[in-house]
Amino acid sequence: MRAIIFDYYETLAQLHEPPRQRMFDGIARDVGHQLAPGEAYQQWIEHTSGDWNLRFGVSHNARPATDGEPFEFRTFWDSWRERFGELFQFWGVEAGGELGADAYTALHIEAELYPEVRDTLRKLGRSCRLAVLSNADDAFLQGSIAKNGLTFETVVSSEELNVYKPHVSIFRETCERMGIQPSEALYVGDTPWADVEGSRNAGMGQAWINRHDAAWPDDIEPPQHTITSLTDLVSLVG
Repeated sequence: MRAIIFDYYETLAQLHEPPRQRMFDGIARDVGHQLAPGEAYQQWIEHTSGDWNLRFGVSHNARPATDGEPFEFRTFWDSWRERFGELFQFWGVEAGGELGADAYTALHIEAELYPEVRDTLRKLGRSCRLAVLSNADDAFLQGSIAKNGLTFETVVSSEELNVYKPHVSIFRETCERMGIQPSEALYVGDTPWADVEGSRNAGMGQAWINRHDAAWPDDIEPPQHTITSLTDLVSLVG
């Protein structure tokens, strides 16, 4: 194992529901729409149930393909702008979707690291090369990494390559940039299909980080490794 490649959000950085709710409460106030605390975010969840369709060309209950011709690419910001426009229309307010897209970008930049991340990355960096591969726009991924003072050998975003995980091309391109074979890398992420199945199909090792005691889907082959904290990686690759 020569390299560990990490997903970023909900693997290294956390975006829990309370800060999301506060952001959406603020947006509702900014556009003059009165809602109970937390209600704006719940309505957002309902209105974004088709986001996979927006970015991957599949229905909300289907999964994006891991290979083949990638679907026409759209950034998160563009998807968010469209969804916020729909939400504002549902609220009956006159506001552009870019207001919400900009706010959500800022929230992603401000994402805090999980408590064990800094120390674990320092320990892992003694014996392994470290990289990040994330479904993210450059603006908020690079912004959050810089804000948190992290340094990686390689950082790859979906926006840079115009393709999203789980497509195998984004995993293989990251390995190629590092000058390694996929079999020499372990991918660590929190999403069974995008992270585990995607990296597996690309020929990489897989570690699923299950911080919140989630159930593994019955119709996906289990990962090589399941961890509950990044600290588990130290003994795993030591």
